[in-house]
Amino acid sequence: MLWPDSISGSIAETYREKIKKGEPIIIRDEKTASGRVHIGSMRGAAIHGIIHEILSKNGVSTEFLWEINDFDPMDGLPVYIDQSIFEQHLGKPLYTIPSPDGKAKNFAEFYADEFKGVIEGVGFKPKFYRGSELYLSGKMNAVIKIALEKAGVIRKIYKEVSGSIREDDWLPLNVICENCGKISTTKASNFDGEKVSYVCSDLEWTKGCGHKGTVSPFNGRAKLPWKVEWPAKWKVVGVTVEGAGKDHSTRGGSRDLAKRISKEVFEFEPPYDIPYEFFLVGGRKMSSSKGMGSSAKEIYDLLPPHIFRLA
Repeated sequence: MLWPDSISGSIAETYREKIKKGEPIIIRDEKTASGRVHIGSMRGAAIHGIIHEILSKNGVSTEFLWEINDFDPMDGLPVYIDQSIFEQHLGKPLYTIPSPDGKAKNFAEFYADEFKGVIEGVGFKPKFYRGSELYLSGKMNAVIKIALEKAGVIRKIYKEVSGSIREDDWLPLNVICENCGKISTTKASNFDGEKVSYVCSDLEWTKGCGHKGTVSPFNGRAKLPWKVEWPAKWKVVGVTVEGAGKDHSTRGGSRDLAKRISKEVFEFEPPYDIPYEFFLVGGRKMSSSKGMGSSAKEIYDLLPPHIFRLA
């Protein structure tokens, strides 16, 4: 028995009642489109894609969803882009940053299109969607409200799981600054049920503008920090299966944190986990935002698709 059969069998057994009712198994993965997507990111695409194929072949109703995360901030500059042009955009959501070629819809879309072509080129067929769509459409509104109302619970979970201490007035939210458009530089406070106050301040790696304001955190005006956003998306999308690199599944890591937040804050059962190894370069993880490692497209162009799937 090969690993896909073993994992697929375990998933089918775990969710046998759900499957009997004809409810679909939702398989999800995502990639932040902060630069040319490196070959290591195909690990998740292949694992989730193969599990989807096996379950479907065995008659299980499944959906394979792939999120192009374009709502994350630009937190680093790939070495192959013009630093002088893009430095001003550090801290802004990727979907608001212009494309390097001046043709694609935005920065994230430019790099996402290349990776989508690779995923589809080797035969995987996920349904693609954008992280910005979840926020701008209002689909994230309910979980944002829950997270703000239960900020004290989240602070407690951070401390108990990872030992990370959050200040008593810390809220799990970053507002998009109304003045400069940055999201990394804002600190939110004083949620009154409808609006939050915020201040835009300097970080070590990018400047804030000093603006202070009060704004609704809904309909794409703010973003949850990713360790809270991860379980929030599980609930919003209804995820059943989602793996990640093994670093997330270490004791006290982001998966442990997300599982607690999923259960205790969002009241949603965490999805089936599939921890997997990394492809390394010089003993270090590859990075799309820093331009480290060969891109998936570069390797795809060298190998026949049926070999690339196994590489």
